[in-house]
Amino acid sequence: MPCKKLWLPATVAALTATSVLTAQVTFDSSFESGNGTNFTQVSPGIYSFQLEPDANSTDRQWFYFEVNGAAGQTITFRLLNTNTHNVTGHWNTARPIFSTDGGLTWDHVGGSTSHSSNVYTFSHTFIENSERIAFHHPYTVTMAEEKMDAWEPHPDVTRTTLGQSVQGRDIDLFRVTDESAGNDNDKLGFWVICRLHAAEVTASFSTEAFMDFLLSNNPEAVALRQNAVINVVPMANPDGVIIGNYRNNAAGINLNRVWNGTANNNTSPEVVAIQGAIDQWVADGKPYDIFLDMHSTSGANPHFAFHAAANQEPPLYFDPPNYHNHSRAFLAFVNDHAPHFNPTQGASTSTSQLLAYHRQRIQYGVLAFTFEGAYNRQNFGPNSSDWMTPVQHRDVGVAMAKALIDYFEIEVTTSGTDCWMAY
Repeated sequence: MPCKKLWLPATVAALTATSVLTAQVTFDSSFESGNGTNFTQVSPGIYSFQLEPDANSTDRQWFYFEVNGAAGQTITFRLLNTNTHNVTGHWNTARPIFSTDGGLTWDHVGGSTSHSSNVYTFSHTFIENSERIAFHHPYTVTMAEEKMDAWEPHPDVTRTTLGQSVQGRDIDLFRVTDESAGNDNDKLGFWVICRLHAAEVTASFSTEAFMDFLLSNNPEAVALRQNAVINVVPMANPDGVIIGNYRNNAAGINLNRVWNGTANNNTSPEVVAIQGAIDQWVADGKPYDIFLDMHSTSGANPHFAFHAAANQEPPLYFDPPNYHNHSRAFLAFVNDHAPHFNPTQGASTSTSQLLAYHRQRIQYGVLAFTFEGAYNRQNFGPNSSDWMTPVQHRDVGVAMAKALIDYFEIEVTTSGTDCWMAY
């Protein structure tokens, strides 16, 4: 099968990524999560380029590349063949971001943008000799590993490896609970998974904030750890993230379409590992009350969550009466803490167990959601028309944790003064 470039930190020299010299300006995507190829000068100050498809797939939407030698120039970029990309309508409102410090800080490009005749066009005036351009704020495996290493020493954290990805990278699980506060079987049980889809970066910012809050000395966080066991998989598709895929893993598999028992250890071991851990959790008699699957969406502007519609009551394992209203109640609590999160959007009549959240709600009857973070301008809440940034994505992560407190009516009485870190 044709194979996309594989980014490995120790073997950068083995890359086949793009690094092109055209009229003193170079373009490079040979770094972690990079994507962008066939940079061609159309005329002075105008360059076309294309997106590399996902490894062993035709999916594409993400770009992230470096431009060198363009200080003081205004360059117009023409992204070709947008009709081959996953969500073509996204380009009507998309605005890329740029970084002048190697990806540490970002801002939206200031020039014009347009989408016409299958070409997405945007302009940017370069300040520095070396700048990076991206579809949205990147969140790499390296960034995730730095956070995971920071979380691991917390006394209420147990870090284990569930399995390996197609290319042999660890799929890590963080189990968070206060072991001194009673037996796990007497507590609530939650599962959170993140980055089944490689370039859906908003998911990682939300999950990072969820974990940072959960491990803080905030009294609500302390109470949550005392009353629940929270299982978090922060990076479900590390291969896809590293090599700059949009949706799929290194084998070209959409990891949110194989939850009905079709996942296998050759092409989708990531799902085999995660679903196996959840199934074992239930088989061991552990409580399982809610499932949150963290994603991003190119086709909508508010943050929202897919959830079961009123006419799609699943066969229930724990049998909460009126499943749909319970789902809506939880999402309303998220909105209480993140006003730009739309609690009413996303009701779905689908019953496909290919998707992770449908599999969980139908198989185990838990409250299950696919949270979707947005990339573009907000169109819901008090700051409508502002551009989405990691600030909004992180707000949703904290709101998710606080919604668990509200929905399950967890009593908050502790001072939290002896905890590991402040939020």
